[in-house]
Amino acid sequence: MAPSDLGSRKVLLAGAAIFALLGFACSASTLGALFGFEAFADGAPGLAVRGRVILLCSSFAFGFLAFTPLVHFRRASISLLTAALVLVGFEALGAPFIGSDTTLFIRDPQLGWRLRPGGDDEWLGVSVRVNSIGMRGELPDDSVEQRLLFLGDSVVFGAFLEVDSHTISARVESRLKADAVRAQCLNAGVGGWAPWQERRWYEQEGAALGADVVLVHLVLNDVTEPLDLIALGGSEEGFQLDHAREPGFFEGTTWATALRRLRRSSRDDDPRLAAAKAEALGVYEFLRSPSLPASRVAWARHLEELGGLVSAIRAEGAVPVVVSHPYTVQFEVPGLWWPQDAVAAWCGARSVHFVDIGRYMTSATADPLGAYCDAVHPNAQGTGLIADALADFLLQEGLVH
Repeated sequence: MAPSDLGSRKVLLAGAAIFALLGFACSASTLGALFGFEAFADGAPGLAVRGRVILLCSSFAFGFLAFTPLVHFRRASISLLTAALVLVGFEALGAPFIGSDTTLFIRDPQLGWRLRPGGDDEWLGVSVRVNSIGMRGELPDDSVEQRLLFLGDSVVFGAFLEVDSHTISARVESRLKADAVRAQCLNAGVGGWAPWQERRWYEQEGAALGADVVLVHLVLNDVTEPLDLIALGGSEEGFQLDHAREPGFFEGTTWATALRRLRRSSRDDDPRLAAAKAEALGVYEFLRSPSLPASRVAWARHLEELGGLVSAIRAEGAVPVVVSHPYTVQFEVPGLWWPQDAVAAWCGARSVHFVDIGRYMTSATADPLGAYCDAVHPNAQGTGLIADALADFLLQEGLVH
C-alpha cells in the first residue's frame, strides 16, 4: 500500500472513530453541560437525536471510504464529505441558535408591513393562519347584520395565542352570543401596527367591511416604537420585517436565515443607525419621565395619529371606541397610570367612548400579572377577562343589540 494511500486511510479511520465517539456521547445532558440549554430546554432532546444521527452516519461514511480501493476517489471524498457535514450539520443543529423567520408578514409601501393573505406559519412560537383578506380569524359573514372591527397591534392579533378562538375579538363575539347578541367581531390586528398604520388600512380597506363599531386598541409601545421606523424618519424597518422571509424551501433553511441575520447585523454596525438607536425612547422611560422633550413629542404625535383615526372612522358613519391596554409594570409601580388618564380625558373632550383595560383588570382579578404572557400580551385567561369588560361596555352603551 502506497504511503499516501495509507495516510488518507488513517485520516478517514480517525475521523470515523471520532464521529462514533461523539455520536454515542451526544445526549441532551451532555449538550446542556457543554452549551447550556436553559433557554430552550424542551428542544434539547430533539437536538441531541438529530446530532447523534448525523454523527453516527458520518462515522459510517468515513469508515466506508477508508476501505474504498480507489485512492483518488477517497481523497476527493474527504473534502466533499467534510463540506457536506458542515452544510448538513449546521442546518440540523444550528436552528435553535439562529432561530427562524416567518412568512406571515410582507412588505407594504403604505403600511410598512401587513399580514400575508392566506399565510400559514409560526410566529412567536405558535402556529397562525391568516385568511384570504389578510386577517386572523373568520372572513366577514354577510348574513350577520351587526359587525364590529377590532384595530390594534399584536395584542389584538393574539400573539402567543395558539388558537383563534382565544383572541380578544373572538372572545367578545362568543360572550355577546352568550348574551343572545348576534354580532361578528373581525380581527384586524397586526403585530407592531400603530394608529397611523391602522388609519391608512382602514381608509383603504377596512371601511369597506361595513363595521358599525370600530374598537381602536392602544398599547403604550404605540407611542414609542413608531419613532424608530424608517417610514417616520427613524432607522428601523420594524420587528416584523426583521423576522420575515419569503416562502420557499431555501429561504426557510437555517443557512438562509443566518445570512439574513448577518446582513441585518452589518446594517446595524452603521454608526448613524447606532446613534439613532441609542437615542430611541423606550416605553419604561416614557412612563417614568413624561416631561422629557422626547416623551412630549412622542405623546403629541400619538394623540394626533389617534385623532386622525377616530375622524376617519366617524367619516364612515361608524362609532369609534378607544380601548387602552396596560403594561404590567403599571400594576406593580404606583403612579404610572397617567397615559390612560390622559387618553380618557382626550376621549371625554371629543365624546369618544373609552375603555381602560388596566383599571378593569385590577378590579376583576386579584392577580392581574397572571393574566399576561409577558409585559403586555394577555394569555387565554387575560383575553377572557378583557372580553368580559368589552362585551359589558358594548351592551351598557347600547352599541350592540
